[in-house]
Amino acid sequence: MKQRAIWRRLTLAGCLLVCSVQLAFGAKPERGSSQEPVQLEAAELVFDQASGTYLAEREVVLRQGEKELRADRLRWKNETSEAEAFGNVHFIDPDVELFGDEMFLNLASGLGQIVNGRILVREPKFHVFGSTIAKTGERSYRVENGTFTSCDGPVPSWKFTARELDVTLEGYAWAKHVKFYIYDVPVLYLPFFGYPVKTERQSGLLTPSVGYSDKRGTQLFMSYYQVIARNQDATLYLDYLSRLGLGKGLEYRYFFGHDNKGALKGYHVNGFSGYDDRFAFDWRHRGTLPGQVRLTADVDFISNRDFFADFGEAAGEYNKDKTTSVIAASRHWAKNNLAGQVKYTKDLEKSNDETLQRLPELRFALLKRRLWDSPFYFDLDTSAVHFWRKEGLKGARLKLRPALTGVFRLGGVVVTSELGYRERLYTSTQGGERDGLFDFSTRLSSRLARVYAVGGKTVDKVQHVLQPEVLYRYRPFEDQSDLPQFEVEDYLSGRNTISYGLVNRLVARSEAATGQVDYREFLYLRLAQEFDVEESARHPLAPQGQDRSFSDLRVELILRPARWNYIDIDSRYDTSGPDNFLTFHVDTGLEDQQGNALSLRYRYNKDALEYLAAKLDLALLKPLYLSYENRHSLQGGVNLENLVSLEYRAPCWSFYLTYRNRDGDQEVTVNFALAGLGRTAHPGSHRQPL
Repeated sequence: MKQRAIWRRLTLAGCLLVCSVQLAFGAKPERGSSQEPVQLEAAELVFDQASGTYLAEREVVLRQGEKELRADRLRWKNETSEAEAFGNVHFIDPDVELFGDEMFLNLASGLGQIVNGRILVREPKFHVFGSTIAKTGERSYRVENGTFTSCDGPVPSWKFTARELDVTLEGYAWAKHVKFYIYDVPVLYLPFFGYPVKTERQSGLLTPSVGYSDKRGTQLFMSYYQVIARNQDATLYLDYLSRLGLGKGLEYRYFFGHDNKGALKGYHVNGFSGYDDRFAFDWRHRGTLPGQVRLTADVDFISNRDFFADFGEAAGEYNKDKTTSVIAASRHWAKNNLAGQVKYTKDLEKSNDETLQRLPELRFALLKRRLWDSPFYFDLDTSAVHFWRKEGLKGARLKLRPALTGVFRLGGVVVTSELGYRERLYTSTQGGERDGLFDFSTRLSSRLARVYAVGGKTVDKVQHVLQPEVLYRYRPFEDQSDLPQFEVEDYLSGRNTISYGLVNRLVARSEAATGQVDYREFLYLRLAQEFDVEESARHPLAPQGQDRSFSDLRVELILRPARWNYIDIDSRYDTSGPDNFLTFHVDTGLEDQQGNALSLRYRYNKDALEYLAAKLDLALLKPLYLSYENRHSLQGGVNLENLVSLEYRAPCWSFYLTYRNRDGDQEVTVNFALAGLGRTAHPGSHRQPL
């Protein structure tokens, strides 16, 4: 009794010092044991020698390594490592925090139980509440009458309640007899439910999405994600499209070695009555094989054009009239390069029997190398290709082009002259032929620059650069009608032309208060034109030109007035015709780096197309985000596509609503994502980065 009285009269400071030291030694682990020493601190601390129990009250803190238990009152038995805590219980370890009214915990085994408790997992963040929470293992818990959510606040935006809930960190939370609530309103009952509680990637069902399309009907998109290994994963897709059929897809992604990565994707639709089956296959790969061989694959194959019409999301997809698949390998060493590829093209508009295929093609190049200490350089470019198609001209072509280049400097002018010889040898179903042609070119270029001190607040100096250039090219005019005509390249039209151009550049220099200097090119303007010294009739397969000496004036403008806006212009201007602009392409936009952006695109090709595209992203109404896209044909005033996307982004959930109107097909898609569960993709566009 005397000992108990003495302990009660200890001051707070004295107790913190004495008790911490005594328990640290008292709980000292045996040699070879991984158990860390225990420290107990409290305003009042009593030791019952008969039971070997410490009784602590007020500002109680029990520590063992990175674990910490705080409470109003605590019973601690050092021999069994058992703790009973009461009032404002708060347990902390590196992965999780527990709160409750009462708690029993065995630090040696890691097992315990908490009454009227809450679990807070930091990453990924979520809360679990329960009338009773039992710690059944080092990283596992069982909850009775539990509530699960990743939202903060007394009334979470969404939550699951369950009679029984088993949670394993770096595993899953499995629940029975589950009700899903939006705020306090029950909206769904599930007899069984699983939720990932991992910081790494995890396998499991992804959030489904629903929608309606005039073309595809009622849509239900479902997917399952499977982690295969740290460097591999797969996603399986199962989609119901009421007017087309049942869609099934698989995407496999991989990363091998330091740079070998890629993705294989396949999708198939079982057509309902009146609709044919359709499928697509896609393979993208980049990487280096043993022996420093660089391998690339861009394989794109579909059964018919209807697939892109049904599932294409961008204009470049659903307007495709052909697909091209290329698998290439190359090896570079010193100043030599060897490359080979197979290229298969599928025509989506007509029979593919006459489509020319390059199966295979080989190239070898000796890159420019200086001849001794002279101003002359030598290079060699060779290629061999086998042309094949089911119907029509077949054969092979071998090309060799050695060239000698001289580089001279005359004051501030650099003169580059090149003399080359192109030899072509053919074998085909029409017989064998050969042809050789010389070609010659001379380029004169210079660079003039001047720096102006402007002394502005953001820009102190501006450099103006002028780069004039003149290029003369000559190739003799020879009849080549006896050669097999596989492609345009097989007819080399003669030329005797002078090209001239002028490039203007403006570069701004700014210096921060810290002394850091920044350079930014805010204007690039290039003017170019060609003069045909000797006009010539062009072969039907050669690029068509106008029958006049002066070509169109090419104008390129890249303008960056500030870091948040841009203007790009590319046009061809007929200096003699009545309708001067032959092409006029403009891209411009604004972006504030806060989620607000506006972009405009205008395309004009004389007698071919004229359309305007616009995209607007708004984040001014956060947490509501809006996006609008429109493509409008100015020929006939037809809307090509409208796309409206709305996202409500709450801290622990997001709601997506998308409306698309394209070519008379109206589509509405609804998607709901909870924090940690993610969002699924559209079935025809499974393009996720590795």
